[in-house]
Amino acid sequence: MSTSRQTFFTFLNKGMLSVVSLVNSILLAHLLLPGDRGFFQATQTYSTTGTAVVGGYTGYYAYALSRDPDEAVPTVQMGNLFVFGLSLLTLGVVFALRHLVFAHIPAMWWWAAICLPVAFIYNYGTKILQGLNQISWLNRANNAQPLLFFAACVVLFLMRHRLSDASRLSLTYYLWISSYLVAAVFTMWISYLLVRHRQSIAWKFHGKNWRGTVDYGGWLSVSNGVNYVNYRIDFWFVQWLCTPKILSVYGIAVAASEVLVHISTSVSSVVFKRMTGAERSDAITLTEAATRQTVLSSILVAILMYAFFPALILVAFPKVYAGAVLPFCILLPGLIARAARNLIIQYATNQLANPKTAIWMNGVSILINALFCVILVPTFKGVGGAIASTVSYIISYAIYIVWFSRVNHVSPVGLLRVKKSDWAPYLAVWNRLYRMTRLSRT
Repeated sequence: MSTSRQTFFTFLNKGMLSVVSLVNSILLAHLLLPGDRGFFQATQTYSTTGTAVVGGYTGYYAYALSRDPDEAVPTVQMGNLFVFGLSLLTLGVVFALRHLVFAHIPAMWWWAAICLPVAFIYNYGTKILQGLNQISWLNRANNAQPLLFFAACVVLFLMRHRLSDASRLSLTYYLWISSYLVAAVFTMWISYLLVRHRQSIAWKFHGKNWRGTVDYGGWLSVSNGVNYVNYRIDFWFVQWLCTPKILSVYGIAVAASEVLVHISTSVSSVVFKRMTGAERSDAITLTEAATRQTVLSSILVAILMYAFFPALILVAFPKVYAGAVLPFCILLPGLIARAARNLIIQYATNQLANPKTAIWMNGVSILINALFCVILVPTFKGVGGAIASTVSYIISYAIYIVWFSRVNHVSPVGLLRVKKSDWAPYLAVWNRLYRMTRLSRT
């Protein structure tokens, strides 16, 4: 499949994923009390933090598969041993703390810990698909969990009048974890089939891949953790410094703005293998073009979101969440910068095989975000968190541009100046949609 075709279908898949995630947020806003909805969203962020950290180790397997496809079987076997072993260990620790040591674990952390093992496996399956450059299957796998959880939310929403407030929250957690479990089974099954070797399902130790897991994966793990903390630190500051109701309102702004996050990752998903395996000069050119494409697509999507989402928030969500409109509008410019800078981080991590660079990059952004959160959140609440997030992303993007130009001895103009050729994919998408519309009418 051509790159433009892959990008087109990935864009559609990411669009569907973002819509499903937004609809899930709407359903949960009507299903759960405001405080419970914020509580559930906070649990999701803690679970995803753990998955992001372990995702650094599993990211090695995507990297190794892209670099050396002929060694797919030993790479996957080592991945099986590491990921499934870690998942079983996590379950054992959680069980021991809860039932043997009788340690008090806050409910938010308890549910996050229960979800972690299946989330590890689900994430690992998507990394195998990414490393094999199976973009179509990767898109389906990425959609699996949100779609399953969407179906569960619909059922709960229809049954809401028969359920107590406490049982609604508990059932939401159970179905959330179940959606990860089913998605993990589906994703791993497809991954093993695509490796095309029966031995890929085995758990085996391979010294080379173990060293890669520890060395490359270890640094990438720290990088992923720092990146996700950077992504969520404003949300956590609002949680720590504000009331549950304010957190829930800000959570709606975050959930709505994440539509842009999902769609903006289309280009990075498609160019992952090419950027990882290309010669450095080609990777520089690819990174510049991909960054410009990401900025363009993000701006176009953001314009549409500015036009329609404020009204959507006011109409689709309960009135208590009306205050989410302003922070939502403030968050979008920062997320455009975030999408673009992630391509530069991907270049440092995958082409230069240097996750350490990504750590200090995201570390700078965290410091900026935290500083502004400390200053703004106590006074301006969720609006202050949104300002801190956007300012940190824009400043850090400027720093990344300077780094990229200096380390590669190229002009920063390559990342910034839009070329006529950059519009070609959008014209192709427009023409494709136009033809599809005409065919549907006939």
